[in-house]
Amino acid sequence: MAAFVLAGLFEWGGDLMQPAPEARPDRPGYEVPPAQGRTPRRPLPPPSLNDIKLRIEESEKIGNGVGTAFVISPDYWLTARHVVEGCDRLGFVVDQQRVMPIRGGAVWHPDADIALVRADAGQSPALSLGPLPDIGDAGYHYGFPGTGKGRVSSALLGRGELHGKSLRGIGRLVLVWAETGREGVAPGSLGGISGGPTLDASGRLVGIAIASNTRRGRVSTVAPRTIKQMLNSERVPTEEAAGARWGNAPSFSELERIGTVRQLYCKVGS
Repeated sequence: MAAFVLAGLFEWGGDLMQPAPEARPDRPGYEVPPAQGRTPRRPLPPPSLNDIKLRIEESEKIGNGVGTAFVISPDYWLTARHVVEGCDRLGFVVDQQRVMPIRGGAVWHPDADIALVRADAGQSPALSLGPLPDIGDAGYHYGFPGTGKGRVSSALLGRGELHGKSLRGIGRLVLVWAETGREGVAPGSLGGISGGPTLDASGRLVGIAIASNTRRGRVSTVAPRTIKQMLNSERVPTEEAAGARWGNAPSFSELERIGTVRQLYCKVGS
C-alpha cells in the first residue's frame, strides 16, 4: 500500500487534512507547561454568549488519509465526520503494509463532526459514556497522530462554539481542552488523532477529538450531548457509565491491545 496521506484535525485558522510531523523515537512524550490563567475546577455552565469562539477552515478531501475510530457498541465504531466523508472505501490499518477492508458503511451527523461506522468489532469491548465533565477535569485523547500513536492529556477549559461552513446548531457546540502532556506523541500537529476518543479520569467517554490549535496547545472535542444524539438517532445501544471497564483512564497500549481503538484508513478514488 502506498504511503498514507495523513488526515489531520481541523486547525483553527488552518486547513483540514494538514500532514502531521514524523514522530521522533527519541522523544516519545513530553510535558506541556500548564496554561496560564487556568480556572479552578467548577461545574461547566450551560451554553452562552461567553463560550470560546473558534473558527476553522474546511477544504475538500483530495487524497487518501487516516484517522482514529473506537468501539462504542458491538459492531459500531465512532469517529469524526471529516475522517470518513468523501471516502470511497474504508478500512482498518493492520500494519504499515496492510489494510483490512470494512464491509459496512458510515453515516454522519448532518451538522456536527461525528460519524458512525458499522464494522465487525470481534470481542473488543466498547467504551461507556460518561457524565459531562467539570471545568478543570482531566481528559485523555487517544489516537494515531503522524507516524506515532499514543495519548494526549489535558484539562477542560470550558465550552466552545466552532464556526465552519458545515457545522450548525448543536454541531457547533464543543468542549475545549488545554494540553498538559503527551505520551508516545511527538511535538507538533495532532493530525491523525481525529475521531479518537476523549476519556475522563475514570476511563469513560466524554468526547471525540475533532480540532486543535497546535500553537496554543488546545484540543476541541465533540460534546457528550452530540454523541448521545447521534447514537440515539441511529438506535445504537450503549453501556451506561456505571458499567465502565476501568477505574481510571487506561493507557493507549491497553486500548490498542484489546482492539477498542484502531487506525482508520480512507481511500479516495479507485
